[in-house]
Amino acid sequence: MSKIFLTGASGFIGAEIIRIALADGHQVANFDIAEPHYPGQLQFWQHGDVRDAAAVKAAISQFAPDYVIHLASDTDVSITELDQFKTTIDGTRNVTNAVAELPMLARFVHISTQFTVRPGITPRDEQHLEPYTIYGEAKAETERIVRGAALPVPWIIIRPTIIWGPHHPSFADNIFRHIRTRAYLHPTGSGKIIRAFGYVENTADQIYRLALDTQGKVTKSVYYVGDEALDYDLWADAFSIGLSGKKARRIPVAFLTLMGKVGDIFHKIGLPAPIDSGRAFRMSTSSAIDLSPTLDVTGAPPVSFDDGVKATLSWLADKR
Repeated sequence: MSKIFLTGASGFIGAEIIRIALADGHQVANFDIAEPHYPGQLQFWQHGDVRDAAAVKAAISQFAPDYVIHLASDTDVSITELDQFKTTIDGTRNVTNAVAELPMLARFVHISTQFTVRPGITPRDEQHLEPYTIYGEAKAETERIVRGAALPVPWIIIRPTIIWGPHHPSFADNIFRHIRTRAYLHPTGSGKIIRAFGYVENTADQIYRLALDTQGKVTKSVYYVGDEALDYDLWADAFSIGLSGKKARRIPVAFLTLMGKVGDIFHKIGLPAPIDSGRAFRMSTSSAIDLSPTLDVTGAPPVSFDDGVKATLSWLADKR
């Protein structure tokens, strides 16, 4: 039995990691500013803010973990300046400083994002950073912090792909709502758009297995997590049929791009817009990612695409 200390594990991905770890008989501690969304995990929660260096150090030292999984990050989509990412950047610095004083730690796991590299670009190597969006820039900075910390323990950086599933913090009120009301327009006309997706339970299982690798299969410093590179049409249509009874409405990429430019103008003058150039780019650009290094360690994802869709649709139905 191991002791696993997690930051920011009250929500979407972290709660699933805790569920898996508990089922395997491990001790867990969740250091998070927010209360867990699973009431059964309250007993493992410690209210804490990773921006407080002393509190982070004290909590980690007291728990004396074998593994640390750092998920805590800013989630406010309105952040527009890099120096506003205090939880993401300062929090990562505080956690790595605390980890540096634990020379017997089995592994430190830092959760980053696929957006440290712009969609459509294949990284030259593990240290190739070409961030996309201000959030991607903030996460790229955290990767630099981890690499520059000269930690005395094994560490890995994990980059989640497009993670979906029950309890997603924004999908229910955004893309899934638009799909249900037939307001969502799916890009077409530029060939297949291949994107890497990950069902949340599978992603949590992968992070857990990469963190606790006991067979020496973890040999890289960066791992992407997700299920597979999937035709975006299949993902959109599965939810559109489940939510509206019909396949997703289509729009030519050229028109989608034009809508994005109009949205940019609306945003500049302070008006709301359903889409901007950034979203149009993400929707219409393939971002196929080689997940084989991860799957070599973790094995095939335990939850099938169809079962993940069913579970997500059930959760959405319960929310209505």
